[in-house]
Amino acid sequence: MLGVRLDSELEERLAAVARTQGRSKSDIAREAVRRYVDLHDEAYRREARRQSLRASKRDVAGDYAFWDGIAREDAAWS
Repeated sequence: MLGVRLDSELEERLAAVARTQGRSKSDIAREAVRRYVDLHDEAYRREARRQSLRASKRDVAGDYAFWDGIAREDAAWS
């Protein structure tokens, strides 16, 4: 269950659209939230795929060399 507070102007506009379409305000709000979540969820998934592909193309040998160098520096300080 979700309660949403709307300013009076938006509430009136929503009510007018609901009357015009013969739907409830809740139906319209539910559809709007569903579309918003779908849009942003898909954008998140696209970004995750993009980062995953980018990471898979990295020079892993270079990464190992970098971390080995860090480990050697740490050992030198010990």
